[in-house]
Amino acid sequence: MTSIKRLILSAIMIALPVAALAHPNEGPVAIEISSSNPVIAGKSTLTFQMVNTDTKQLVTDKDLNISHQKILHMVIYDPSLREFQHIHPQFTGSADATWTVDATFTVNGYYWVWAQGELATGSVEFSAPARLSVISGKPAWPAPPNLSDIRKGDDSGSVITLSNTTLTAGKQAMLNMIFSRKNGSQPQLSPYLGDIAHVIAASSDGDSLEHVHPMAGSTPTTAMLHVTFPEAGYYKLWVQFIDGGVLKTVPLSVQVN
Repeated sequence: MTSIKRLILSAIMIALPVAALAHPNEGPVAIEISSSNPVIAGKSTLTFQMVNTDTKQLVTDKDLNISHQKILHMVIYDPSLREFQHIHPQFTGSADATWTVDATFTVNGYYWVWAQGELATGSVEFSAPARLSVISGKPAWPAPPNLSDIRKGDDSGSVITLSNTTLTAGKQAMLNMIFSRKNGSQPQLSPYLGDIAHVIAASSDGDSLEHVHPMAGSTPTTAMLHVTFPEAGYYKLWVQFIDGGVLKTVPLSVQVN
């Protein structure tokens, strides 16, 4: 059976959209990785296809809106939630509707791979999950992760601090964000993919994902993050922003009651 036929067959069994926050086998789009799986650690070119689970048609670039300055986003992380990538696939224009993206892996593991975008029909957002094995690299990190509530962190001296707002499952909360630097100088922020920052949150078991964008705050170095976590537990956060022309990724984690 060809990969296209397998993809369309599997799509028939996938539920219709329930939310932009996706769990495995839920949502308006399904993804199948067609490149080698497992992947040998190092730099790899991943190839994959996507199918609209309603129409059962393969998804091309013409079927998507530009979302946050990109036609498609891809988020990759391992079960320990230590290895993280946010990259942007390209459509090859091939007859079999193939997408490609370069990714680099150094650590073994059974990674989550999420394709995120917006369908042109109805402007429906989607997060389509797949799994990918990486071998012949460094030993896998221990999993599941042992998370705690850590709301301040840095990347190469650029610091993010989240407010201590109590988080309750199913209720929207606002987290204030402060951008600073360890050396006391003023951060030089510029938009990243059209926003002051991107925040990607994964549940501790890795099987749910949320990608949200803070609003600008009352000062150039503050922002407001409105977010709803669906279930109680710990969530890993990766805050991405540009400081001094350099993309920074700050890992944090929060507890949801």
